[in-house]
Amino acid sequence: MPLITDYSAVRDVYRQAAEAGASLAAFCAEDRETLEAMLAAAVEVGREIGAADLPVVPSWTSRYPPRGQMKLVTACGDALLGTQLMLSDLEAFAGPNSPYRELRILPHLDHAFPWLDGDALDTFADRFASVMCDASEKPCEENIRLTASYVERVAGRVVVEGCVDEIYESGGGARKNEPTSSAEAREFVSRTGADLIVPNVGTEHRATAEHVRYLGDRAREIRDAVGPILCLHGTSSLKSEDLQRLAADGFVKVNIYTTLAVHGGQAVARRVIEDLPDILEKAEIERLTAEGVLGPAVLGEREGGRPIGPKLVKAANPPRRDAWFSAVKERCRHFLAALNYAAFAS
Repeated sequence: MPLITDYSAVRDVYRQAAEAGASLAAFCAEDRETLEAMLAAAVEVGREIGAADLPVVPSWTSRYPPRGQMKLVTACGDALLGTQLMLSDLEAFAGPNSPYRELRILPHLDHAFPWLDGDALDTFADRFASVMCDASEKPCEENIRLTASYVERVAGRVVVEGCVDEIYESGGGARKNEPTSSAEAREFVSRTGADLIVPNVGTEHRATAEHVRYLGDRAREIRDAVGPILCLHGTSSLKSEDLQRLAADGFVKVNIYTTLAVHGGQAVARRVIEDLPDILEKAEIERLTAEGVLGPAVLGEREGGRPIGPKLVKAANPPRRDAWFSAVKERCRHFLAALNYAAFAS
């Protein structure tokens, strides 16, 4: 089906998720392989539970300083071009001849700073299901003003996510990191008109679970104050048992990125190591072995007596693409289960 970007239709999907007791998975991506992996995971899970039209939220940042994902899509680093390419890929994946055509795909622009990504926020508002207008680096009053201004400008066109206050960037130095209070959340929603909010409940971006503590009690207080409109960032820092409580705590959307990139990159590294004798010239393999970079086993007899040296089937990109795709798909399946996607079966 076409990408879901109509404001009312998007709100309906979020409402259905909240009522079902599931959190929407917002898988962040900066390449086609990750886009397809998340869709393939949703198709597989949907087939297993008997719900072919599962919702999935492909997400990405534009020029977000910690990781401007749309600047990484192309070698030229043009963020708007990257966004155009990602949206066109999603439109193709949602097309009538695609194996992913029955999914409900809701593209999301994440961490768009109005002063950095104002062009993306305005130009592509009608092509996204939701956007995060992130003014959380500014003082509270300015954050509210900037968010409210954007909400007013795109009213009825796109679901807007706002950030009540800044979420700590792991390893980023001394920055504000006070948990959000229910009163702050209520005031933010009232004054900005944001459809969704990101509260700070103890999670950190790109942090490990050993160093942070998810504040479930605080999340529930905020949920009771504003409803189940919460979005979680910093999911990589959560323990497994915390993930399964998120929907009940009011989180209707959960962002996931770091673990996908780590598992994908590791899978590619393993595949390259395995295929190295079929990628590099024999002389280079011998030099690396003599230098101790590679072990002597790499020069051993090979299956079928294949000689060492480049072979197109290994040197070209598909083997590494498939390694990334498979690893990321499995991580996506893990999160779809943890976020209670089984609830969509009923």
